[in-house]
Amino acid sequence: MPVNAGYEYFNAEGEYAKARTIDEKIAGTELMIKMAPKHKSSENLLALLRNRLKKFKEGREKARKTGKSTREVIKKEGFQIVLIGPPNTGKSSLLAHLTNARPKISIHPFTTIKAEVGTLDYHGVKAQVIDLPSIGSPGCDIGILNTADLVLIVLAESKEYETIKPLLMRIQGEHKIIITKQDLLSEEANRKLQATIKSKKIPALLISTHTGEGIEELKGYIFKTMHVCRIYLKEPGKPVTHIPLVIPENTTVRGAGEKIYKGFSAKIRETRISGPSSKFANQKVGLLHILKDKDIVEFHTN
Repeated sequence: MPVNAGYEYFNAEGEYAKARTIDEKIAGTELMIKMAPKHKSSENLLALLRNRLKKFKEGREKARKTGKSTREVIKKEGFQIVLIGPPNTGKSSLLAHLTNARPKISIHPFTTIKAEVGTLDYHGVKAQVIDLPSIGSPGCDIGILNTADLVLIVLAESKEYETIKPLLMRIQGEHKIIITKQDLLSEEANRKLQATIKSKKIPALLISTHTGEGIEELKGYIFKTMHVCRIYLKEPGKPVTHIPLVIPENTTVRGAGEKIYKGFSAKIRETRISGPSSKFANQKVGLLHILKDKDIVEFHTN
């Protein structure tokens, strides 16, 4: 651990740990360098980070020259969401709306021939999103559905629901039906579809990948499914950090301290909270106090 490092550095270190590709590792290392303290006792740390950055950039350049992909084998990183559905339902467009990925989008079926991966960033909370090739495609490996935290079954219209019912039996985690072409429905057809979804208790959400309607609602649903909280750390006498520390729901002050780094909670002398879990601004609380989403936490250490 660097001497006198602030919360920003530990947040950057956490983001680097989530990196899967060379590009993400480069970005994470650059952020760590930016957030690292700049004084004599941190010179070794900075030298190590700059050397790491140099090697990553050299590796990326070598991969480009040899024509090799810099994408690593897909592995589960944190909260994982999988998109699956029949051909031409708008999965690739949905991936582009939700994440930083830029998949190939076409009106022709089976355009996605291998899984595409992107990262959803919802107000500082990140999740891995995987777009599988269409059902029926040779590249559609549904084995990943067994480990996914959330499966979004993407359909173009409600009548496709009957065709994917057998697939629902294989999903062990949470799932949601996403009907993507709401913009093509008349007001009357949209009303009838909403009524059908409600009466049959189908776990569905209507969106449009063309207009973007319903996308923010979907992101909010995903966030609730993750069961996490965002807390914003504040060092005494300094502004609140803009990058949240993401913790599980019902995490205590002690648990949040350990999330920063192991052993940190033992150094906490006093904690002050402002936000949803506090009775008033700057409330002094103990280590067993349960934090809530959007709390501002100020640790005073020994």
